[in-house]
Amino acid sequence: MATGTSAETKKLEGKLDALVNLVTQLGANQKTASVARQFSARNDAIVIRGFHDVATNTSAKAKKLEGKLDALVNLVTQLAANQKPFSVARVCGIRSSNDNHTSVCPSSQQSGVDEHPEANAANTYSGPPQQQRHDT
Repeated sequence: MATGTSAETKKLEGKLDALVNLVTQLGANQKTASVARQFSARNDAIVIRGFHDVATNTSAKAKKLEGKLDALVNLVTQLAANQKPFSVARVCGIRSSNDNHTSVCPSSQQSGVDEHPEANAANTYSGPPQQQRHDT
């Protein structure tokens, strides 16, 4: 992997970690508000006000989270668009080294029968041998 791609991957992983932390905090705030609303025996106004504060805070965090998620989606889209497909090199059939790719392998260079008729000489005749004519 190229160094540029590795740096981009690390940057993406950092953003993903930050996103996970934000989602975790958001979930904890919602759970706290739910527990406070459910088990509070105090004045309803306090519970509602406390819940409203959390809800407002949650809305702001949700918008921030949506923005970060959009940025993350854009980053992943850019990485996918810039990524060049890699091709797996086939190993040469004659040599056993992995550095010898088929593009330089003598066995992979296709040649037509017309270029080298002697290469097909053994399989030229399918019937009985033909007699040669001799001009006298």
